[in-house]
Amino acid sequence: MKNYIKLITATAFTVLLTNSVKAQSQISFFHLGDYVQQSTDVSPVYIPKNSFSFGLPGVSLSLSNGFSSSDLLTVVPGTENTTDQFGNDKEELEYNYKNVYDQIEGDHNDLDFVQSINILNLAFKRKHGSLSFFVNQKSNINWQMSKNGIVNILANGITDQVLFDDNMDITTYAEAGVGFTQQFLNDKLAVGVRVKYLIGAANGSTQENGTAQINVNDDLTWTINTNEAVARVAGVPLGDDEDYEFSTNNSGIGFDIGASYEIIPNLVIEAAVNDIGSITWKENIKEYYMENVTDLVIDGADLDAGGDVLEELVDELEENMELGEREGSSYKTSLATTSYLSASYKLANVHQFRATMFNNHTVEDSEAILALGYNLSLDRTTYGIVGIKNAYGEMDLGVNLATKIGPLQIYLATDNLNRILGPVEDLKQANIRFGLNFVFGYNKWL
Repeated sequence: MKNYIKLITATAFTVLLTNSVKAQSQISFFHLGDYVQQSTDVSPVYIPKNSFSFGLPGVSLSLSNGFSSSDLLTVVPGTENTTDQFGNDKEELEYNYKNVYDQIEGDHNDLDFVQSINILNLAFKRKHGSLSFFVNQKSNINWQMSKNGIVNILANGITDQVLFDDNMDITTYAEAGVGFTQQFLNDKLAVGVRVKYLIGAANGSTQENGTAQINVNDDLTWTINTNEAVARVAGVPLGDDEDYEFSTNNSGIGFDIGASYEIIPNLVIEAAVNDIGSITWKENIKEYYMENVTDLVIDGADLDAGGDVLEELVDELEENMELGEREGSSYKTSLATTSYLSASYKLANVHQFRATMFNNHTVEDSEAILALGYNLSLDRTTYGIVGIKNAYGEMDLGVNLATKIGPLQIYLATDNLNRILGPVEDLKQANIRFGLNFVFGYNKWL
């Protein structure tokens, strides 16, 4: 396992926190709008319907991956639908890396997992706007996995060419800040901003523009080229470290900005840009690296003779080039900047129709996520459905709900109801967000 980690970290490249092509949106949650104070996570424009809200801890989870667990674990041929004499299932499963390789479209598999816990949220209504305070804990796992790297080795062994150009970033941090919304032009225009102080707990990321390539020559020797093949860890160290003390020196500043404008009565356009900023990592930094080499020719190894392919590959590289660990220098990771652009129309003061476009601005070739939704918008309750074209070009069904029972408000939203209700082993994309608020002074001023 140690060698697996060394191989993966030494050959995964480019900070993916700024390169998450398949990032998940939260469009159904965005459509809850001013009903829920936590919606300021996706749009800082907030015109509350109540005087004061106090949020209990809420949870948001998002997953996106190019293959499912059923693609990786398949039934061993000949054991399908078999049982023993007592009627117990005797089907056997095996790791099918070849099937995973065939499932991945393009040159990379994009794995994206985001977890967020809203620890504290206070929101106050003002005469022409709002004021809010918040504390969140967030974790992001982003891995743009090279199809022709480790996946190819596991599926096919060493082929004519193996290219490691993985992009990886794993980050855990806390954010605390203040949000402010102000209305102008007879309340037709609203502008919102959130300022966040960021404290980084841990980061594992890869060096920008790094590559490692192995070419198998006709005489079965290998030609190796590497460039900036470096993986970094900062904050909480890997493994046990009794001397470790949590530090606030890994820190940064972030911003969310947005605006909404009522063009004609009941027709509103809205735009929001979230997570502008970065974290600077200064303490407990270590780098795992491969020596830079150009056209290094080595004898190679017979990786088709049985045994552990990855173990043998690492052993061969260690014998012919430098793989090591060293103290690292300070570096920055950018937040994953995203945006929402929306147009909504309210009919008869209860039927709200909305079109929304979500964009991830961290890479040039990321595709927009598009959605059309409908909400029944009552005084203290809203619920709705959303049709979503996701980042893979597939259709998803989203739903949302926010309702007030006495002083207690319950909210729930997902962009992938059709997938969540399906077999768990086939799940590739899903997100869900839920929580509770105490809400006071509905439709009243402070």
